Amino acid sequence: MDPFLDAANLLLPLGYLLAAVAYGLLFFAGHGLARRAATPLLAGTAALHLLFLVGVTLRFGQFPAVTVSQALSVVAFAVAAVYLFVEWHAGERSTGFWLVSLVFAFQLLASLLRTPEPPDREIFHSALFASHVSLALLGYAAFVVAAGYGFLFLELYRELKVGRFSTFYGKLPPLEVLERMMSGALVVGFAALTGAVAMGVFWAQRSFPDEWLRDPKILFTFATWALYATALLLRRLRRWHGRQTAVASLAGLGAILFSLLAVNLLFSDFHGLL
Repeated sequence: MDPFLDAANLLLPLGYLLAAVAYGLLFFAGHGLARRAATPLLAGTAALHLLFLVGVTLRFGQFPAVTVSQALSVVAFAVAAVYLFVEWHAGERSTGFWLVSLVFAFQLLASLLRTPEPPDREIFHSALFASHVSLALLGYAAFVVAAGYGFLFLELYRELKVGRFSTFYGKLPPLEVLERMMSGALVVGFAALTGAVAMGVFWAQRSFPDEWLRDPKILFTFATWALYATALLLRRLRRWHGRQTAVASLAGLGAILFSLLAVNLLFSDFHGLL
C-alpha cells in the first residue's frame, strides 16, 4: 500500500496540472487536442485521487483528514468532483481552467506537506469526528468553488464596466449565471460549515466546557463562519450585490487558507485542547 500512496502523492499534482493546462488551452486557444483531453485527464486524476483517499483510510484505519496535508487533499478532491458534476450537468467547460487550477494548487500543497505517518489518536476513529470534519471540508470546498466563480464574476464585471469586452472573457457565462453559481456554492458551503460548527460546539462543550473557546482553530473557524454569514445576510437583504459578494468570497478563500495552513502550522496540528 505504501508504494501506491507514495506514487499517487507525486502523480496527483502532476495530473491536475496537466488537466489545468488542457482546460487553459481549450479556453484561450480552442485547441482541438485539449478539447478531447481536458475532461478525461481531470476525471482520470480524480479517480486516482479517490483511490488514494481510500488507500489512506485502509492503510491507517482512520478518516483521511487528520493532518493539514490530508485536509487539503480532501478539499482538492471535493472541488474536482463538484466541477466534474457541474460540467456534466450544464455541458459548460468555460470555467474549467480556473477551478482546476485551484484544485492543482490545493493538491500541490497537500503533496508537499504530506507526512508518511499521520498521528493516531482515539478521536480519529470516531464517527462523530468523521462527520464533523466531513461537513467542515465540504463547506470549505464549496467556498473554494464560490471564490472561483467570484473571481470570474469580478473579471467579467470589470471588463463590462470599462467597456473593454475581450474575446477571452466573452467565452464566459453571463454575469447573472456566474452570480447564481457563486451564490449557490456559498449557500451549500455555509450550510455544511454550520453543521460542522454545531457538531463541534456540542462535542467541545460537553468534553471541555472551560477550554474550547480558547482554541485558535475553533476561533478562526467561528470567524470564517461569521464572514460568510454576514455576506449571505447582506446579500439576502439586498444591501450587497454580486460584486460585493464576490469580493467577500475571495476574502473567505484567504481566511480558509489561513485557517488550514497558518493556524495549523503555527499554532497546533490539531485542536490544542486535545
